[in-house]
Order: sequence, then structure tokens, then C-alpha cells
Amino acid sequence: MKYYKEKLVKLPAKGKAMIITDIHGNLEDYHKYMEIWNDFKNKDNHLILTGDYIHGFGDKDKSVEILESVKWSFEHVPNFHVTLGNHELAHVANINVVKGGHNQKEEFEQLILNKYDENCYLKLQQYKKFFKKLPISIKTANGAFISHSGPSRYIKSSHDLENILNDGYVGNPILSEMLWSRYGDYNLQDVDSFLEAVGCKIYIVGHTPVRGVKKIGKKQMIVSSSYGYGPKAYLELDLEKKLETVDDLDDMVRFLD
Repeated sequence: MKYYKEKLVKLPAKGKAMIITDIHGNLEDYHKYMEIWNDFKNKDNHLILTGDYIHGFGDKDKSVEILESVKWSFEHVPNFHVTLGNHELAHVANINVVKGGHNQKEEFEQLILNKYDENCYLKLQQYKKFFKKLPISIKTANGAFISHSGPSRYIKSSHDLENILNDGYVGNPILSEMLWSRYGDYNLQDVDSFLEAVGCKIYIVGHTPVRGVKKIGKKQMIVSSSYGYGPKAYLELDLEKKLETVDDLDDMVRFLD
């Protein structure tokens, strides 16, 4: 089985990385992306799922089924990377997440109860343990930084990222900014300062719903792969290409049919 001790994962300058964000319980979209991945994967190519694959709405919320698949693939499939999102953190840190009047943390736990009955507590503990194994961010050799959200203004070096959980999961301001921040909570200067601190050129995140992709200045790109507005996008990041700005990603953006 594959588990990361490192909270910052580093990828080599070889192959490509398929970057998918924010599935939020949409099993149909998840299956489509996994079909693409099955054709895409080889020893040099990677898949990066940037968190928030759980917590959907209503009868179409298939978070448990998706989580079971993600957990198995993370543990057994080479080059299948998953970073922590704020919705997964909610269960580790016991934080309620409310959208549209729905407490998604409680509704997810109800899904577990409905599916596993008397084994529901054991399954929830297994899921929490899995979430704690996940890295927070990924850095590529050609200068891309990938995480669920961010940046954190507390980060002054890659060392800070590697030790991000020294203060645990609860009440950790660095972790909170890396998983919850949206543009407006930070500014363009914060992005530039963060990238300089970690030795990267561009920053790729999910978290904020957009129409496919949205550029924040020249250094950050937001990607919405399922939960967003309009087209659903993912990146086929060339790990060997020189990167300077997010304009270099234009020909790597793909859309889900």
C-alpha cells in the first residue's frame, strides 16, 4: 500500500499530470474522469485529485462510493495522488460545513450510516485515518505548485509546507489558509510572495467555483472540474515544459464532454 508521510509531494520533470478538482459527490463526472485516466496513465504520467471529492447534495450525492474508489486507488495505483481539501478536513477537525442550509458534514455521516448500518462508526474512523494520510500540496520540477486552495501568507519556505501539520489539524492558521482561502482573502502580491518562497512559477488550485478555468493575474489558475459554472475543466499538465506564467497552461486545459 502507498501512503505519504510527506505533506509536500514532489514530482519529477517527466511525463504529464492530469489535474482534477472538486468532484463533490458527482459519481457520473468521477467515472468520466477515471475513464480518461485509464487511457492516460502510464509509468510517467500522474493523476492529481485536489480534494473535495465528497459532499454533494440530495439523492445524487455519491460521496461514499467516490471515496471508496479514491481511497483504493490512492493506496494501490501508482502515480495516483490525492491532496486534502477543506471538506475532507471537516471530518478530521470536526468542522461543520454548511451550504444552502445543508450541513454537509452531518449529511455525509448520515450517508455512511445508511450504507454501513452498525459498521458506520468503524467506516467513519477509517475515512478519517485516510484523510490524515493525505498530502497537502504537490510541487513539480518545472515550477507548478498544486493544492486545494491557498496560498497561506504564513509560508516562508518549502520547509514550512513540509512541516505544515506541526500545529495539527485544529486551529492551524497555515492549514486553514491552504484549504479555505479564496481570492480576496489574499491578493496578487500574496501569490507572488508565496511562489517565491516555495521556488515555483505558477499556482494551480480548485475550491472556488468558476466557468471551467479562471486566471488570477499571471501566476494562479483556478480549475473547476465538476462543481462550478458552465464548462467542466481539467488540466493535462506537461511536467517537462518550461513554465513562467499561467498563460503557458492554455494549451493544457481540457474540457469534460
